[in-house]
Amino acid sequence: MNMSDIATPPAPKLSFSALIPPKTPASVLNKLKTSPGGFYAGTPRLAYRAEYFTGGRDGNILITKGLDYDEEFIIRGVFEISRNNFFFTPDGDFNPANIFHGRFADLKLSCQLTAGRSKAFKFSSKDFSTVVNNLSAFENLVPKERHYETVSVIQDAIGQGRSIKLIHHLFEANDEAQGGTSDEDGNGSTAINSLSSEFDTVTWPVADRCKGHLQDVASKHNICPLPAYDQSHVLIPPLQYKAKLKGALVEVHMAFYHHRVKTSRRDIFEAVLRELIVLSPPAPMPSSRFKRRCLNDGPCTEQRNK
Repeated sequence: MNMSDIATPPAPKLSFSALIPPKTPASVLNKLKTSPGGFYAGTPRLAYRAEYFTGGRDGNILITKGLDYDEEFIIRGVFEISRNNFFFTPDGDFNPANIFHGRFADLKLSCQLTAGRSKAFKFSSKDFSTVVNNLSAFENLVPKERHYETVSVIQDAIGQGRSIKLIHHLFEANDEAQGGTSDEDGNGSTAINSLSSEFDTVTWPVADRCKGHLQDVASKHNICPLPAYDQSHVLIPPLQYKAKLKGALVEVHMAFYHHRVKTSRRDIFEAVLRELIVLSPPAPMPSSRFKRRCLNDGPCTEQRNK
């Protein structure tokens, strides 16, 4: 038999995750500092490279200064997502009975970014104060109006230190709601159409109290899933947001917006999520020998002495 007649079995196909090179703290930091399309948030005095483009539909957008074209100023870094005030859930814990939550169509998911506690990614903690200084400087680029309150992205919590509020708009108006026009910023959600059914508006997993409101907005709005990816670079499904993100160490890319609300005399600043990649999963919660014990066995503190 001619050896050339023997069919060579096809090489096994590698999964997408198998093609991803292993990430090290050094490679992540190098990406944040050197890759195009953004600025490392821990770089000192970033405000000198930025200015606001005023009058955008979504507010005044921070853009890169000195370019021949207007480009969104992207800030990126490594942070830990706090377990406190975690609202990166499919419905953001929206409560229709709370008048302060506003309209469901305007819902913003949110979480708090803190300095990372990972020993491997120690630059996250080391550079966090510089990140906060940069965000504060971005806010100071806006001339202050007398008697206006500033709503900052920088949050101070007793016993928790400083954190950064990161938001994500869950809905965007579709072409029908906009009179048949596409998104003026070129950030439409046409790619969402290629996602599986678990990302559809009609099957989006909200609490029972929100289901009627979801049906009301579905005809004129598209769902915008979190652009959040796990360690294998797979888009995280909505039912896994809490399990995979709450307490995780993540690489975050975000934009920066300003809104001047004359009716309430407030300057509101927002750090808006553009992309998130999990670097390390959430650490397990502390264990306790007092949990899952049999109460009929008597005091667990005395059992060792028997």
